[in-house]
Amino acid sequence: MTTDFPDDLVQLQRRLHVATAAYKQALDDTTNDWASGNEQAGRDLPSQLAHLRDLIERVHMHPYWDTLSGPDLVKARMALKHVDDQPAGD
Repeated sequence: MTTDFPDDLVQLQRRLHVATAAYKQALDDTTNDWASGNEQAGRDLPSQLAHLRDLIERVHMHPYWDTLSGPDLVKARMALKHVDDQPAGD
């Protein structure tokens, strides 16, 4: 399936990928810090989670999705998650 997503939606999805990876890393780091007795461990997690939720909402509520329905909507949402996995022109 070839889908031409709006640039702003693609950028939001990329930011979401980065934020998700950063949050997962922060969770791993926090677990290790707690295990070593660091009382400051996890203090940034609430703000990172809020940022992640904001990006999720912005991707999910993007006006582009209103142009699709049914199976095409589902396929496009899945394709967006892998937009950078696809070689150019596919």
